[in-house]
Amino acid sequence: MADVYTYEDYIFTHSFNVTLYTLAIGMELNINKENLEALGLGAILHDVGKILVPVDALRKTGKLTEEEFEKIKKHAEYGFHLIKNVHTVSLLVANCAYQHHERLDGSGYPRGIKGDEIHYFGKIIAVADVFDAVTSNRVYRKAMMPHEGLEILYAGAGKKFDNTIIEAFRRAVAIYPNDLFIELNDGRKGVVTAQNEGIGDPVP
Repeated sequence: MADVYTYEDYIFTHSFNVTLYTLAIGMELNINKENLEALGLGAILHDVGKILVPVDALRKTGKLTEEEFEKIKKHAEYGFHLIKNVHTVSLLVANCAYQHHERLDGSGYPRGIKGDEIHYFGKIIAVADVFDAVTSNRVYRKAMMPHEGLEILYAGAGKKFDNTIIEAFRRAVAIYPNDLFIELNDGRKGVVTAQNEGIGDPVP
């Protein structure tokens, strides 16, 4: 991870955030401690393959060319090979890097696998990865609001993402954290003071 931070600091920050979301989902799903450790390690290393992707493609502010996008898509495969060659780390962790861009309907990459072909951990990290990616500032666009990120996940529920995992994410992660100033769609304004336990909606 020190190599990742030196190469591109966004990857490090993103990987850390994805790990927090991933472990929150895992605990909500009652995954046992041993498997949580593997899941967390898979999450923190899911983007490690990006250190083999040209940094100019990663930091490009304009639209990527097809060739540049193909280079970036290679990071999942690169990460798999980097991790599986570390003999103290399980192959499951390597597969987390390999599968976090796969989608239930087969529209993902690098292999286009679908449904039960994707390991459950890959499905969990996919949800955490997408949410953090869209709710973080990037060189090519501003961050979305958390509720917009959740809407993207729900739009893909059952097609791209596992609906049970999305629901666990919604219960485990405060989309509207305490002390956040909000304006409701009817014009009322307020500050979030508490979370409705198990529901994931704010209490203004």
